[in-house]
Order: sequence, then structure tokens, then C-alpha cells
Amino acid sequence: MKVIVTKLLGSAEVEFLREGVVVHRERFTGKVTSEYRRTIAYNEAFDTHRCRFVTAIPADRAFQYEVAL
Repeated sequence: MKVIVTKLLGSAEVEFLREGVVVHRERFTGKVTSEYRRTIAYNEAFDTHRCRFVTAIPADRAFQYEVAL
């Protein structure tokens, strides 16, 4: 599985959930202005994912990501 990040300034996490319970987290920290791909060695089932902001920097709200299976 890959997480593709296209905007980040600060710190954010992508959480993977199964039946409402977080089963895996990936943290992204720093500055990303172009496409960054991270391969994740997590192969368990999940039914949804969401973003959680770690810092309170207003620019974090521009964080964009995509999950590619």
C-alpha cells in the first residue's frame, strides 16, 4: 500500500481504521510541496482512513493525501 502526500507544512498523521478502531498510523513531518510517495508495509484489513493533525500550524489544513492499494 502507498500513501501519496502532495501538501504538508508541519506534521500530520494518516490513521487507518477497522470498525472505528485505529489499527495503524503513519506520521508525516516536514514540508512537502510536490508529490511524495511512501510505501507502507501494513497489509491488514481496514475499512476507512482519516487525517489527524499533530501540530496547530494553520498551513497544516492544506494537507492532502491519497491512499493507493
